[in-house]
Amino acid sequence: MFIKEAVRKLIYHERRSSKSYIQHLRDKGASIGNGCEIFNPETVTIDGTRPWLITIGNNVQITRGVTILTHGYDWYVLKGVYGEVLGSGGGVTIGSNVFVGMYATILKGVHIGNNVIIGANSLVNKNIPDNCVAAGNPCKVIMSLDEYYKKRKSAQLTEAKELAQLYIERYGKEPDEKAFHEFFWLFSDANDKLPECWSSMMKLGENYAYTMERFRENKKQFKNMNDFLNKIKMEDNQ
Repeated sequence: MFIKEAVRKLIYHERRSSKSYIQHLRDKGASIGNGCEIFNPETVTIDGTRPWLITIGNNVQITRGVTILTHGYDWYVLKGVYGEVLGSGGGVTIGSNVFVGMYATILKGVHIGNNVIIGANSLVNKNIPDNCVAAGNPCKVIMSLDEYYKKRKSAQLTEAKELAQLYIERYGKEPDEKAFHEFFWLFSDANDKLPECWSSMMKLGENYAYTMERFRENKKQFKNMNDFLNKIKMEDNQ
C-alpha cells in the first residue's frame, strides 16, 4: 500500500487523492466545504488560473472527467480580428449536497444551487436552481428533486430484482450483501443488525441522525434478504 501511494504521488502529485487535490485547491485560494469528494482526481480539471473564483459548498461529489472553468480563451480569436485584449473570467459557485456526473463541464460564471444532480456529459453554461435534476448539452432542468425522489423510490424493487436475477444468471450463485449495498431498505429496518457494507452507506454524508430517523420509519417489503431472494426465485420458476 505504501509503495502504491508513493507511485501515485510521484506520477499525479497533488492529484494523487481526493484529499490532497482538495487541499491543494484550498491552498491556492478556492473555497471548498466539508464532506466533498473528487473521484479519480487525476482525470478532473478544476481551473487553477483564478482559484479564488471557485466556491464549493459541503458534501459535493465530483466524478471522473469533470471540468470546471473560471476563464475562457475565446478572446484570442477576437484579438486576431480586432486587435484588442479582452478579459474572460467569471466565478463558479456550487452549492451544498450536489452530485456532478461524469465528464460534465461547468463554464465560467455559473451558479449551481443546493441539492442538485448534474447528469453525465452535461455542459453547464447557465445557472441551475436549488432542488432539481439537470442534464444535457446545454444543461437544463429536467425535473424537480422531489419528482426524481419519487421516481427513484418507485424503481427500487424492479431494479433490485433485475440485479439479483442477472447476478444469479452470470455467476450461478445468489448475490451477497455487498451486491445490495444501495437496496437494503427493501428488506431491512431499524430492528435488524446491519452488515458493515450496509451500515457504511447509512453513514455517508453528514445527516446520519436524520437517516436513522427515516430508517426507523421504514416499512420493509420483505422479512430479510433471503426472503427477497426466495421470492425472486419463485417468480422465475412460475
